[in-house]
Parts: sequence; structure tokens; C-alpha cells
Amino acid sequence: MEHVSVFNQELLNPLTQSEDPEVRSKAMDKLHMITARIMLRRMKRDHTSSMELPPKEVIVHNEFFGEIERDFSQSIMTNTTRTFDTYVARGVMLNNYANIFGLIMQMRQVANHPDLLLKKHAHEGQNVLVCNICDEPAEEAVRSQCKHEFCRSCVKSYLQSVEETGGDADCPRCHIPLAIDLDQPDIEQDEDVVKKSSIINRIKMENWTSSTKIEMLVYDLYKLRSKKQTLKSIVFSQFTSMLQLIEWRLRRAGFNTVMLDGSMTPIQRQRSIEYFMTNSDVEVFLVSLKAGGVALNLTEASRVFIVDPWWNPAAEWQSADRCHRIGQKRPCVITRLCIEDSVESRMVMLQEKKANMINGTINNDKTSMEKLTPEDMQFLFRGT
Repeated sequence: MEHVSVFNQELLNPLTQSEDPEVRSKAMDKLHMITARIMLRRMKRDHTSSMELPPKEVIVHNEFFGEIERDFSQSIMTNTTRTFDTYVARGVMLNNYANIFGLIMQMRQVANHPDLLLKKHAHEGQNVLVCNICDEPAEEAVRSQCKHEFCRSCVKSYLQSVEETGGDADCPRCHIPLAIDLDQPDIEQDEDVVKKSSIINRIKMENWTSSTKIEMLVYDLYKLRSKKQTLKSIVFSQFTSMLQLIEWRLRRAGFNTVMLDGSMTPIQRQRSIEYFMTNSDVEVFLVSLKAGGVALNLTEASRVFIVDPWWNPAAEWQSADRCHRIGQKRPCVITRLCIEDSVESRMVMLQEKKANMINGTINNDKTSMEKLTPEDMQFLFRGT
């Protein structure tokens, strides 16, 4: 146990308990000396020239809620804060970690679009299947073998048009070869099944109102389109329902999109990636962060939009690097969308704090050390 005592005396206690900057600085120097001998960290930014990578820029697009969204968000934040304070007062915060995580998720969803909460169950929604071609309630709905629904007339017209061109029909949704029986009976639209399939099926889209976050994205994409060049973009979100709303809005705005989420089979994922990479008219790739945040090489795109921040900065770094890889020839711009008067602004601060902790511990970075308070360092070592 002697080595534990030395660690506490020389490192842990000075870093977490001392308010003397000189004492903390000396302790951090000792920690740097130890980590430098046992760790090797290679940063891509230090080798971009040898890898022949173009520059990468990260920007934050901040906006404030509209009046209606602000009122709804404040009511949700008030309720969730009250619940959290109750856990703290009773001393059971750690025993309710899952519940607290759920409260945070609610506040994050509200920052994206209120319907992510309001239409979670959709007791008053339309609850009908939506055609994957016309984006309207499916008439005489039929289902393909890849489990996507269409109006019978829409898919029939689509197949006829492809046949006239002499090509092979792919599913407009997942882009694998389309196999569908046009003589099958109409799908019986079971309400419980419809609710589980897509948030679009649960909302009366003719009365639907977009959100500040979605309009931020549409505005940024329109700016790219106004230039005399084709710039492909990747849009990341952790909420599949948010991606579905974004897709519906972008299609209405005239953008061709492809989506990749966790419900797709490996073949569907690969065909969707190929469709995005090989079709110049497809401008936007909508990707679930958990399904496509790693192990993808999408160098055809040079713009990345992160719709909702995550408290682990490494997850965003990984997603941003889907396009900034070997083979990329154009400068890359990573845009993080953030609603200022929401929980997202605090999450961005938490990300910066975690990044500073990494730099202050692994790198010999005194400036990041100065940004960390004793409480921050206690979090680094104890997780509290």
C-alpha cells in the first residue's frame, strides 16, 4: 500500500485539494513525467502534412429558441430540475442515475424539436403509414421485402419509370434491389405497429411546424448550395426520430438525401453508403451517430453537421473524421449546431472541460491546466 500513499501525497492531494497554483503546477509536472514514460499519443493534426490531408475547421452555429419553443423548453427544464433537486436532497442521486440520464435526454430532445417528446406516443397523431416515395399517407399501402411501405400507385409508377430506362429498380429508402409484390393485399395499418416504425407516421405532417434547430441546418445547407459547386454533407444526430424529421424537411426543401441508422441490415447500410458516394445529385447523408460514428470512410463529403452535442467529445471527434481522412482533397468544415438557451450550451462547456482535462494530463499543456479548478481535477481523478 506504500505506493498508493506516495501517489496520494505527491499527486492526488495536491491536485484535488490544494488551492496554491504553484503546488498544483508541480504536481501536474510530476504527472506529465509519469504519463510521458508510459503513454504514446499520436495526434492526427501533427501528421496532416505527411498524410496529405487538407485543413479542417470546426465552427459552432449558435441560435436561440423561438418564443413557443422557449416556453416549452423552460417548462421541461423546470420540471426536470425539480426532480433532480429532489434526488439530491434525499441523498439518492447515485441510486437514480438511469432516471437522471432520462431527464437529461428529455432536455436534449426538446432542444432538437418538441415533437421528439410530444409525439413519443402520439395518442392524438395521425398514426398512419407514410409512403417512402411521396412522403404522404400511404394509399393502398404495400410493403417491400426490405420492410418499407409505399403507395401502391407510387411504387408501380416508380417501377415502370425505371423499366423504361432499362435499369434495375432499387428501394428508394435503403437502395438495395427492390423486391415487392404489387398484387399483395393492402397493409392493415395496425396502430401499435405504425407508432413504432417512424415519428413521421405519428404526426399530422400537413400541420407540422419545424424547429429552430432544423431551420438552422436548412439555412446552412442552402448556403452551400448557392455556391457553384457540389458539396456533399453528412448530418449526424443521436436521435433517429430527429433524422426522420430532418429528412422530411430537407426533401420538402428540394434536397436529395440518404439515411443510415441502426435498424438497417449490413447490406442496406453498404448500399446506402455507395448510393451517397456515387450519385452527385445526393447532397446530404443523414447518419445516426451510434450506427455510423465510426468505421466509415466518406471522403466524397467535405461538410459535417453535428445536430446535437454529446458530453463525450471523443464521439464527436470520431464522427467529424468520417470525411477528414486519407483520400480527402477538399478542406473540411465541421459545424456544431447549438441552442444557446438550452441544456446544449452547458454540454458544450462540459465537452471543453473534458478536452482540457485530456490535454492537461497527457500533453504538457500549462494553459489547459490553468483552466481547471480543484473541483475539476477532483472530477478527473475520482469521477465526482
